[in-house]
Amino acid sequence: MTAARFVCIPLLLLYRMKRITPTGEPYKAKIHGGAILAANHTAFSDPFVIGVAFWYRRVYFLAAEAVMKGKLRSWLLKGVGAIRIDRYGADIEAIHKCVNTLKGGDTLSIFPQGSIDRENQIHSLKSGVALIALQAGVPIIPMHIVPPKHWYNRRVVVIGEPLDPKALVPKKFPTTADMEMITDILLEEMNRCAAHQQGEEQYANH
Repeated sequence: MTAARFVCIPLLLLYRMKRITPTGEPYKAKIHGGAILAANHTAFSDPFVIGVAFWYRRVYFLAAEAVMKGKLRSWLLKGVGAIRIDRYGADIEAIHKCVNTLKGGDTLSIFPQGSIDRENQIHSLKSGVALIALQAGVPIIPMHIVPPKHWYNRRVVVIGEPLDPKALVPKKFPTTADMEMITDILLEEMNRCAAHQQGEEQYANH
């Protein structure tokens, strides 16, 4: 049993996960093959929430180098499949690891805001998620994690329709403008997921 499974099994009971679409319907789709899970980032526990939401898949995570400091935190994040990245520079090695992970058929969770942001509406995203998706040839699944009021509240995630970067930009060599266009569409879809948050906050915080 991997450390990820060891951590997520008890969290399945604690989180009592509810997965819905932006229209409020139960999310019943299953992810097959490589895919990027793009979610908002409001707390250190977010990777664990995503891991539980997609418990049936092996989920890897892109984590900032600064976040992985400290023995316990580093052990936990590595155990749930964290890929270390230097967000202040062009970390080519980390990008290659992400692309290879996705091409191998695994899922990769990325928080494209780049850091923790507790605002409901997302104002900007890093374009790296589009670059990785294009290089790996995988879809991006927009998500919104509804922040719970208390640690014991039920966790709710809103999951949107997959975006296919290759369908949006079929070029062999996409430009910076192409990646920004994909990033803008992803931003719109993530905010569409977030728009369902207010009613779900009331549901989750009971």
